[in-house]
Amino acid sequence: MTKLILINGLTLSRVPLSLLFCYLLSEYINPLFPCLVIFALVAASDYWDGRLARRYQISSNLGAVFDVATDFFFIVTTCALLMDRGLLPSWMISVIVMKFLEFCLSSAYSRRHIKHKPMFVFDPFGRFVALCFYILPVITLLLQFFLPLETYRLMLLILCLWIAAMAVISTVFRIRAMVNRRAVY
Repeated sequence: MTKLILINGLTLSRVPLSLLFCYLLSEYINPLFPCLVIFALVAASDYWDGRLARRYQISSNLGAVFDVATDFFFIVTTCALLMDRGLLPSWMISVIVMKFLEFCLSSAYSRRHIKHKPMFVFDPFGRFVALCFYILPVITLLLQFFLPLETYRLMLLILCLWIAAMAVISTVFRIRAMVNRRAVY
């Protein structure tokens, strides 16, 4: 029981880390380096909570919800603040939220067709899109730091369009699997 509490605590640590990342974004003129440190802690938390839960065989539906919710919290809060600062296109938040909703709905649908009924159903392409969402705030800061303004804007637009296209393709695959009455893997 103690291990479960510690692992869920590790997962939930992403909420204050996300808020700290946002604080640094809002208070520093160029927050790249402190934000990189906080992002490293967020990523380490995400890596270790799942690894430890599997190692000690204490994975739970509640832990899965915490994991997905804290990842979504980090992505949305940091991207919303970047959007507010004019560093990220506003439509990108819509893409992120829509993909998250589709993921939750298609996971719920697919659960009905899987014997062991995991809380969420992940597919490799969807994981890639989620990773792109996850690193988008850091990539945005890196591009802004190293590129001239016009080049930064163009590269960011291309990156966001590419991620949005990948999100749409992932959604098409998941919906196609649901229509064919298969679980999404």
